[in-house]
Amino acid sequence: MNRNLILFLSILLFLIIEILLYEFGYFYLNIIAKIFIAALFVHFYKTQCKGGIIYTDKIFLTSFVFSFLGEIVFVYQKAEVLKSVLLFLYLIEHQLYIVLLRYVGFQKKNITNLDLLRKGWPYILSAFLFFGFFLMEIVPDSTFVLMIFYVFQFAILGAYSLMLNANFEGKRYVIAGIFVMAASDIISSWYVFLGDFWFAYPIIRTVYIASKFLLVLGFALNRKQVIPDSTNHWGTEDI
Repeated sequence: MNRNLILFLSILLFLIIEILLYEFGYFYLNIIAKIFIAALFVHFYKTQCKGGIIYTDKIFLTSFVFSFLGEIVFVYQKAEVLKSVLLFLYLIEHQLYIVLLRYVGFQKKNITNLDLLRKGWPYILSAFLFFGFFLMEIVPDSTFVLMIFYVFQFAILGAYSLMLNANFEGKRYVIAGIFVMAASDIISSWYVFLGDFWFAYPIIRTVYIASKFLLVLGFALNRKQVIPDSTNHWGTEDI
């Protein structure tokens, strides 16, 4: 059986279990199910890492740490302070994605602001409209500043995904993954700030896991090419 199909079916199985555990109120078991899903993603990605773990792998796997912490906080985010923690964790995760997408060889050299606007205008425009016509009215003051950073950071992330080089092997999956992640964030924002809706958690989790699957597949496909780890870009210009 195809490895990707095995991964998909295994994640689907644990996703169904996780959703059922949440719906029946077994939150601790729900977190354990999340651990299995995260472990499956990490295992699949690491099997694609030819030549050992390198810089880009460390960034991608670190993003999973903050993503997983965000998933845990999401379960208990009814308290106002936890909503701020949730946004902060996802801000770090998205920033790591931006650092990764800006890696040498993934983008053309000397990108200008005009390039960013020309390629990324769909995300940038959507961020303005989404914030102005939806979030402005529902976000409480305690998380308002974080949400401003979150929305426009996501616009930059989306723009960089559209600007990936043509030789990036998993480009279409990464672009699709970022797009689905944006849909997940919109649905999650409704849930976090406006309250529950019919079939909320299953929809949110399914869309979120779909975005993760696409991102892992996209970066894993590209990772099959051995990328030289000649330069460390943990400088402030990348962060």
